[in-house]
Amino acid sequence: MQAARARVHRRLSSFAPAAAALAPRLSPPREHRRLFSNSPAPLPTHARVVVAGGGIIGTSIAYHLAKLGWSDVVLLERDQITSGTTWHAAGLMVTFGSLSETSTELRKYSKELYSRILEEETGMSTGFKPCGFIELATDAGYLEEFRRVAAFNRKCGVDVHELSPTEVRDLFPLCRVDDVLAGFYVPTDGRVNPVDATSALARAAKQRGVRIVEGVSVEGVAHATGRVTGVHTSTGATINCEHFVNACGMWARQLGERSSVTIPNQAAEHYYLLTEPMAAVGREWPVVEDPSSCTCADDA
Repeated sequence: MQAARARVHRRLSSFAPAAAALAPRLSPPREHRRLFSNSPAPLPTHARVVVAGGGIIGTSIAYHLAKLGWSDVVLLERDQITSGTTWHAAGLMVTFGSLSETSTELRKYSKELYSRILEEETGMSTGFKPCGFIELATDAGYLEEFRRVAAFNRKCGVDVHELSPTEVRDLFPLCRVDDVLAGFYVPTDGRVNPVDATSALARAAKQRGVRIVEGVSVEGVAHATGRVTGVHTSTGATINCEHFVNACGMWARQLGERSSVTIPNQAAEHYYLLTEPMAAVGREWPVVEDPSSCTCADDA
């Protein structure tokens, strides 16, 4: 643990002189609040499927169900779209890193979705920025692993380049590379704005007939003979449904417990540092991730 902490300090030490403040945001931007809700119309009495949770996962599920031809889809969000853990996510859009062909194809599809499809369907930008992504290997184990991953990803059509420490520093001049063995670089990976991406998914879902209701939470799930029959909401109303999707993020486990369903989901504390604008940091610099020190750095 002490060694890991030391590596974190070393990797970020170049940023320290310019770090003006820790500035945690308390809520998503006001302009995104309740843009999608169908309230105050009464809740429907029946739906084919009810999705609980209006973050990136819930809106994506609702959108893709509608895209596959599912009608009568209802999404319930206890507060407002993106108000849970989505709004302060890192927003990384990375195709590198998996040894599963299924996972890699999902990553490639996601990049296409955020870079082109959603904007074409809705006119809303997801904030996708293909600034590039570099994964650092700082020991022999990571070097072997990432070379294996890179070879597999290339087979799947991902454009991965192995960089020398000097090439890493050329692309991200503030990165300390004295302990870096290699970097694995995908030029067209990058990041999205998580609020904008979720908002685009929500609009695209609504355009395909999904009903989105904000300010209403799921209090429990009704079931009979082992099957879901409906959901009880915070308004006191029950929506009868054939299927229920728990997309409540870090609160999914608590909702599952109400139906004696164990969801192996545990929230973990993590930290992020926000700085004032830094003249020495280029807007075009790639995202750099160092798994050995649990550090990710980018210019958002």
